[in-house]
Amino acid sequence: MDKAMVYIDKLAAKLGVAAEHVYGVLVKQAMANGITDVLIGLVATTILIAVFSAGKKAFVKSNISSGMDILDWSMFTAVVGIASVVGFGFGLSFLTDGIKAVINPEYYAIKEILDTIGGK
Repeated sequence: MDKAMVYIDKLAAKLGVAAEHVYGVLVKQAMANGITDVLIGLVATTILIAVFSAGKKAFVKSNISSGMDILDWSMFTAVVGIASVVGFGFGLSFLTDGIKAVINPEYYAIKEILDTIGGK
């Protein structure tokens, strides 16, 4: 933690502002990143639901009109399944990270400082 405070003080001195201002900016940025992540997660989840719903309707319509065989059904299931898993994982990852950043932006501000000090 001492390293973090030294880093904040050095950064503030270079910018010509108080260390509290730098920390405040980092907290606001963590909050902004959190909100952005939540929105991306919601959009990804909404797109996933829309694609899954449209695919299901297309499958039912095609199955009724053309009599899909087991290979067609298997391909459809594989494509929708893979898209669902990838989309759900992507959306859930962004949602969880975003919610955590919105709830506790100070942690992410400190984490940003420590990552910068550590050279990550």
